[in-house]
Amino acid sequence: MRGWYMYKLWFSTLVLLVFLVGCGQIFFNPEPYRVSLNPPQLGYEADDQGRITIVGNNAVVEVAPGAPEGVLERYEYVYIDDSGNEVLPGASLGSGSVGLPFPSGREVVDGQVVFKWARSEPFRFSLDGSVAAEHLRQGAPLNWRARVTWYARLTNGEEKSWTQEYQIKFPLK
Repeated sequence: MRGWYMYKLWFSTLVLLVFLVGCGQIFFNPEPYRVSLNPPQLGYEADDQGRITIVGNNAVVEVAPGAPEGVLERYEYVYIDDSGNEVLPGASLGSGSVGLPFPSGREVVDGQVVFKWARSEPFRFSLDGSVAAEHLRQGAPLNWRARVTWYARLTNGEEKSWTQEYQIKFPLK
């Protein structure tokens, strides 16, 4: 009888842990928004004469389950080399506006609230040409990246920002 009690206690504890982890992901997710790129790196190609062609990226805002809807308003960025130093410091490479609405991470289906991952419509976001030229000039080092801070305004009036890094790759096809 004691074995059965221990099994029920163990099983109940496991179910509770799974439930709490799930709630944490939905309600306490530290990063409820993310901008994903396709292709996943920023990059460029160069021909034999050194002419650079920037590869365009489609970007989408990914919304975690339970996160409110809003508008991705703008971004600021710097480029970092493999030593962690800013590339072309003071060159004022860094900002742009988007104005892209993104959906909520929940919806009502047949009167029930359903928590789900959601995605915005795609928008264009690509590598800066002057950074691509400097990257190529320095021999296309492997660990250069863009550090982008995204700014959104949620429908509840809250302002939200988060920072992501994207690797620079040559050639990116």
